[in-house]
Amino acid sequence: MSSAVIQPTAAHTATVIFAHGLGDEGESWREAISGEYENYRKPDELTIPARLPHVKWVFPDAPQQKVTANFGTQMPSWFDVFNIPVQPGQNLDDVPEDDEGMRDSVQIIDDLIDAEVKAGIPESRIVVGGFSQGGVLSLVTGLGGNDWRTKSTGDDRKLAGVVVLSGRIPLKDKFKSRISPHAISIPVFWGHGTADAVVHYRVAELSVEFLQQQLGISVHDQVGAPGINLRAYERMGHTSCKQEMDDLAAFLEYWKVRARFRRAFWRH
Repeated sequence: MSSAVIQPTAAHTATVIFAHGLGDEGESWREAISGEYENYRKPDELTIPARLPHVKWVFPDAPQQKVTANFGTQMPSWFDVFNIPVQPGQNLDDVPEDDEGMRDSVQIIDDLIDAEVKAGIPESRIVVGGFSQGGVLSLVTGLGGNDWRTKSTGDDRKLAGVVVLSGRIPLKDKFKSRISPHAISIPVFWGHGTADAVVHYRVAELSVEFLQQQLGISVHDQVGAPGINLRAYERMGHTSCKQEMDDLAAFLEYWKVRARFRRAFWRH
Protein backbone atom coordinates (compact mmCIF):
# COMPACT_ATOMS: atom_id res chain seq x y z
CA MET A 1 0.00 0.00 0.00
CA SER A 2 1.47 3.34 -1.05
CA SER A 3 1.62 6.36 1.25
CA ALA A 4 2.51 10.03 1.00
CA VAL A 5 4.88 11.11 3.76
CA ILE A 6 6.07 14.28 5.47
CA GLN A 7 9.42 13.50 7.04
CA PRO A 8 10.40 15.12 10.35
CA THR A 9 13.01 17.87 10.21
CA ALA A 10 14.20 17.22 13.78
CA ALA A 11 14.86 14.00 15.67
CA HIS A 12 11.93 11.69 14.92
CA THR A 13 10.04 11.06 18.18
CA ALA A 14 6.39 10.76 17.12
CA THR A 15 4.21 9.76 14.16
CA VAL A 16 0.76 10.71 12.90
CA ILE A 17 -0.96 8.28 10.51
CA PHE A 18 -3.81 10.06 8.71
CA ALA A 19 -6.39 8.39 6.44
CA HIS A 20 -8.12 10.32 3.63
CA GLY A 21 -11.80 10.27 2.74
CA LEU A 22 -13.75 8.40 0.07
CA GLY A 23 -12.38 8.84 -3.45
CA ASP A 24 -9.38 10.84 -2.32
CA GLU A 25 -5.68 10.01 -1.90
CA GLY A 26 -3.01 10.49 0.72
CA GLU A 27 -1.20 13.11 -1.34
CA SER A 28 -4.13 15.53 -0.98
CA TRP A 29 -3.81 15.53 2.78
CA ARG A 30 -0.04 15.71 2.64
CA GLU A 31 -0.47 18.95 0.69
CA ALA A 32 -3.11 20.22 3.13
CA ILE A 33 -1.04 19.53 6.24
CA SER A 34 2.17 20.84 4.71
CA GLY A 35 0.43 24.08 3.72
CA GLU A 36 1.75 23.99 0.15
CA TYR A 37 -1.28 25.72 -1.35
CA GLU A 38 -2.43 27.91 1.51
CA ASN A 39 -3.07 31.58 0.76
CA TYR A 40 -4.44 32.58 4.16
CA ARG A 41 -1.42 31.95 6.38
CA LYS A 42 0.51 35.03 7.45
CA PRO A 43 4.10 35.26 6.17
CA ASP A 44 5.55 34.70 9.65
CA GLU A 45 3.03 31.99 10.64
CA LEU A 46 4.46 28.46 10.85
CA THR A 47 2.94 25.51 9.04
CA ILE A 48 1.89 22.47 11.07
CA PRO A 49 5.05 20.45 10.19
CA ALA A 50 7.19 23.46 11.15
CA ARG A 51 5.40 23.68 14.50
CA LEU A 52 5.97 19.95 15.03
CA PRO A 53 9.36 19.25 13.43
CA HIS A 54 9.84 15.98 15.35
CA VAL A 55 6.68 14.40 13.87
CA LYS A 56 6.56 12.10 10.86
CA TRP A 57 3.27 12.18 8.95
CA VAL A 58 2.06 9.15 6.98
CA PHE A 59 -0.90 9.48 4.57
CA PRO A 60 -1.80 6.02 3.20
CA ASP A 61 -3.80 5.45 0.03
CA ALA A 62 -6.97 3.38 0.34
CA PRO A 63 -7.40 0.32 -1.89
CA GLN A 64 -9.43 0.64 -5.07
CA GLN A 65 -12.87 -0.99 -4.75
CA LYS A 66 -16.47 -0.66 -5.88
CA VAL A 67 -18.62 1.68 -3.81
CA THR A 68 -22.33 0.87 -3.68
CA ALA A 69 -23.46 4.42 -2.84
CA ASN A 70 -21.69 5.66 -5.99
CA PHE A 71 -23.45 3.16 -8.28
CA GLY A 72 -20.69 0.58 -8.00
CA THR A 73 -17.97 2.91 -9.28
CA GLN A 74 -14.49 1.75 -8.39
CA MET A 75 -12.52 4.31 -6.40
CA PRO A 76 -10.17 4.65 -3.42
CA SER A 77 -12.22 3.49 -0.44
CA TRP A 78 -11.40 2.08 2.99
CA PHE A 79 -14.65 0.10 2.99
CA ASP A 80 -17.88 -0.05 1.00
CA VAL A 81 -20.37 2.75 1.60
CA PHE A 82 -24.08 2.12 1.16
CA ASN A 83 -25.63 5.49 2.03
CA ILE A 84 -24.58 9.04 1.11
CA PRO A 85 -25.34 11.38 2.77
CA VAL A 86 -25.50 10.11 6.35
CA GLN A 87 -28.38 12.00 7.94
CA PRO A 88 -29.60 12.23 11.54
CA GLY A 89 -33.11 11.16 10.46
CA GLN A 90 -31.81 7.69 9.69
CA ASN A 91 -31.79 5.01 12.36
CA LEU A 92 -28.04 4.59 12.54
CA ASP A 93 -28.46 1.12 14.02
CA ASP A 94 -30.11 -0.02 10.78
CA VAL A 95 -27.71 1.58 8.30
CA PRO A 96 -25.87 -1.25 6.49
CA GLU A 97 -22.13 -1.22 7.09
CA ASP A 98 -19.19 -3.06 5.52
CA ASP A 99 -17.85 -4.81 8.60
CA GLU A 100 -15.35 -6.95 6.70
CA GLY A 101 -14.01 -3.98 4.74
CA MET A 102 -13.48 -1.97 7.91
CA ARG A 103 -11.60 -4.83 9.55
CA ASP A 104 -9.38 -5.21 6.48
CA SER A 105 -8.55 -1.50 6.53
CA VAL A 106 -7.85 -1.53 10.27
CA GLN A 107 -5.20 -4.09 9.39
CA ILE A 108 -3.69 -1.66 6.85
CA ILE A 109 -3.37 1.01 9.56
CA ASP A 110 -2.13 -1.58 12.07
CA ASP A 111 0.64 -2.58 9.68
CA LEU A 112 1.72 1.07 9.44
CA ILE A 113 1.68 1.35 13.23
CA ASP A 114 3.76 -1.80 13.52
CA ALA A 115 6.28 -0.40 11.03
CA GLU A 116 6.66 2.74 13.15
CA VAL A 117 7.06 0.69 16.33
CA LYS A 118 9.69 -1.44 14.61
CA ALA A 119 11.50 1.79 13.66
CA GLY A 120 11.64 2.81 17.32
CA ILE A 121 8.46 4.86 17.86
CA PRO A 122 6.33 3.30 20.62
CA GLU A 123 2.54 3.11 20.34
CA SER A 124 2.29 5.74 23.06
CA ARG A 125 3.79 8.27 20.59
CA ILE A 126 1.58 7.43 17.62
CA VAL A 127 -1.66 9.22 16.70
CA VAL A 128 -4.14 7.87 14.15
CA GLY A 129 -6.48 10.26 12.39
CA GLY A 130 -8.60 10.70 9.32
CA PHE A 131 -11.19 12.69 7.41
CA SER A 132 -14.76 11.45 6.78
CA GLN A 133 -14.45 7.76 5.90
CA GLY A 134 -10.87 7.96 7.15
CA GLY A 135 -12.17 9.44 10.39
CA VAL A 136 -14.42 6.40 10.84
CA LEU A 137 -11.37 4.19 10.29
CA SER A 138 -9.25 6.13 12.79
CA LEU A 139 -11.99 5.87 15.42
CA VAL A 140 -12.25 2.11 14.95
CA THR A 141 -8.46 1.64 14.93
CA GLY A 142 -7.74 3.91 17.87
CA LEU A 143 -10.60 3.02 20.23
CA GLY A 144 -11.41 -0.50 19.05
CA GLY A 145 -10.00 -3.66 20.57
CA ASN A 146 -8.73 -6.86 19.03
CA ASP A 147 -12.21 -7.90 17.84
CA TRP A 148 -11.93 -5.19 15.17
CA ARG A 149 -8.80 -6.82 13.81
CA THR A 150 -8.24 -9.60 11.32
CA LYS A 151 -5.23 -10.69 13.34
CA SER A 152 -4.56 -10.12 17.01
CA THR A 153 -2.05 -7.51 18.12
CA GLY A 154 -1.70 -9.28 21.46
CA ASP A 155 -2.70 -6.74 24.07
CA ASP A 156 -5.18 -4.12 22.86
CA ARG A 157 -3.44 -1.09 21.41
CA LYS A 158 -3.07 2.06 23.48
CA LEU A 159 -2.17 4.90 21.13
CA ALA A 160 -1.35 8.50 22.02
CA GLY A 161 -4.50 9.92 20.48
CA VAL A 162 -7.18 9.79 17.80
CA VAL A 163 -8.25 12.51 15.33
CA VAL A 164 -11.71 12.37 13.72
CA LEU A 165 -12.52 15.07 11.14
CA SER A 166 -16.06 15.07 9.70
CA GLY A 167 -16.51 11.47 10.80
CA ARG A 168 -18.99 9.31 12.70
CA ILE A 169 -19.26 6.12 14.67
CA PRO A 170 -19.98 2.96 12.62
CA LEU A 171 -21.72 -0.29 13.59
CA LYS A 172 -22.89 1.02 16.97
CA ASP A 173 -23.77 -2.32 18.59
CA LYS A 174 -20.60 -4.01 17.37
CA PHE A 175 -18.53 -0.98 18.30
CA LYS A 176 -19.77 -1.26 21.85
CA SER A 177 -18.87 -4.93 22.12
CA ARG A 178 -15.50 -4.44 20.43
CA ILE A 179 -14.30 -1.43 22.40
CA SER A 180 -10.74 -1.38 23.75
CA PRO A 181 -10.30 -1.31 27.53
CA HIS A 182 -8.02 1.70 26.93
CA ALA A 183 -10.67 3.73 25.06
CA ILE A 184 -11.66 5.97 27.98
CA SER A 185 -8.05 7.03 28.56
CA ILE A 186 -7.22 8.03 24.96
CA PRO A 187 -7.49 11.72 23.92
CA VAL A 188 -9.72 12.27 20.88
CA PHE A 189 -9.89 15.46 18.82
CA TRP A 190 -13.18 15.53 16.88
CA GLY A 191 -13.79 18.36 14.42
CA HIS A 192 -16.96 18.78 12.34
CA GLY A 193 -18.63 21.50 10.27
CA THR A 194 -22.15 22.56 11.18
CA ALA A 195 -23.06 22.85 7.48
CA ASP A 196 -21.80 19.37 6.53
CA ALA A 197 -24.26 17.92 3.99
CA VAL A 198 -22.44 14.57 3.59
CA VAL A 199 -22.06 13.51 7.22
CA HIS A 200 -24.50 15.81 8.98
CA TYR A 201 -23.26 17.56 12.11
CA ARG A 202 -26.06 15.99 14.16
CA VAL A 203 -24.65 12.58 13.23
CA ALA A 204 -21.36 13.59 14.85
CA GLU A 205 -23.25 14.76 17.94
CA LEU A 206 -25.17 11.47 18.13
CA SER A 207 -21.92 9.53 17.71
CA VAL A 208 -20.26 11.43 20.55
CA GLU A 209 -23.35 11.06 22.74
CA PHE A 210 -23.28 7.31 22.18
CA LEU A 211 -19.62 7.08 23.15
CA GLN A 212 -20.30 9.13 26.25
CA GLN A 213 -23.54 7.52 27.41
CA GLN A 214 -22.99 3.91 26.38
CA LEU A 215 -19.23 3.55 26.77
CA GLY A 216 -18.42 6.07 29.49
CA ILE A 217 -16.00 8.14 27.40
CA SER A 218 -15.87 11.71 28.71
CA VAL A 219 -16.65 14.75 26.54
CA HIS A 220 -14.92 18.00 27.47
CA ASP A 221 -13.24 21.21 26.31
CA GLN A 222 -9.73 20.31 27.53
CA VAL A 223 -7.27 19.98 24.65
CA GLY A 224 -5.30 16.74 24.89
CA ALA A 225 -7.09 15.31 27.94
CA PRO A 226 -8.47 11.72 27.89
CA GLY A 227 -11.88 11.64 26.27
CA ILE A 228 -13.43 13.54 23.36
CA ASN A 229 -12.86 17.20 22.58
CA LEU A 230 -15.64 17.98 20.06
CA ARG A 231 -15.17 21.20 18.07
CA ALA A 232 -17.92 22.61 15.83
CA TYR A 233 -17.05 24.93 12.94
CA GLU A 234 -19.88 27.23 11.95
CA ARG A 235 -20.92 27.22 8.29
CA MET A 236 -18.19 24.72 7.37
CA GLY A 237 -19.29 21.96 5.01
CA HIS A 238 -17.74 18.56 4.37
CA THR A 239 -14.23 19.95 4.28
CA SER A 240 -11.69 21.51 6.61
CA CYS A 241 -10.71 25.07 7.45
CA LYS A 242 -7.80 27.01 8.90
CA GLN A 243 -9.32 27.10 12.40
CA GLU A 244 -9.75 23.34 12.41
CA MET A 245 -6.14 22.87 11.28
CA ASP A 246 -4.96 25.26 14.00
CA ASP A 247 -6.99 23.32 16.58
CA LEU A 248 -5.51 20.06 15.31
CA ALA A 249 -2.00 21.48 15.69
CA ALA A 250 -2.84 22.64 19.22
CA PHE A 251 -4.08 19.13 20.05
CA LEU A 252 -0.78 17.67 18.89
CA GLU A 253 1.32 20.44 20.44
CA TYR A 254 -0.26 19.75 23.83
CA TRP A 255 1.91 16.69 24.20
CA LYS A 256 5.08 18.58 23.32
CA VAL A 257 4.39 21.13 26.09
CA ARG A 258 3.31 18.46 28.56
CA ALA A 259 6.56 16.58 27.95
CA ARG A 260 8.53 19.31 29.69
CA PHE A 261 6.96 18.16 32.93
CA ARG A 262 6.28 14.47 32.33
CA ARG A 263 7.84 11.74 30.21
CA ALA A 264 5.05 11.95 27.65
CA PHE A 265 4.90 10.87 24.07
CA TRP A 266 5.86 14.13 22.32
CA ARG A 267 9.16 14.28 24.23
CA HIS A 268 12.10 15.52 22.12
